[in-house]
Amino acid sequence: MGKIIQKAKLENAGDISAEQEGYITSDKIRSLDVNFLVDTGAAMICLPVDQIRSLGLRSKSKRDVITATGKVERMIYSPVQIRIFDREATLDVMELPEGVPPLLGYLALESLDLYPNPNKQILEGNPKYDGKMVMDLL
Repeated sequence: MGKIIQKAKLENAGDISAEQEGYITSDKIRSLDVNFLVDTGAAMICLPVDQIRSLGLRSKSKRDVITATGKVERMIYSPVQIRIFDREATLDVMELPEGVPPLLGYLALESLDLYPNPNKQILEGNPKYDGKMVMDLL
């Protein structure tokens, strides 16, 4: 079994709101193309602090996190809009130290209705619905 790397477009959700309300123009929306390591053991979208700064995200709160090296405290930041394929979702971001690869956690995968296929080393749409995005409310 190998690792899955997935490219995604991230945009500052606050900038998107400001553009929709007419406060900024669309060319002022801060965005970033990111190559994520798909990590079903991680909960959130996790970005190194340099990418968080590039997106202009605001700190919201701190949260205790269990990592391979033990319990640490990490900052949670304002949301990004994430786009993968034809799917998008708006989710908060957790910080990672610089130099650590961005992680795409299970909350994003569930929100986007994407499933890891470890044999092909790709993300794909829910096979239960022929790959189409269907939200489960049950």
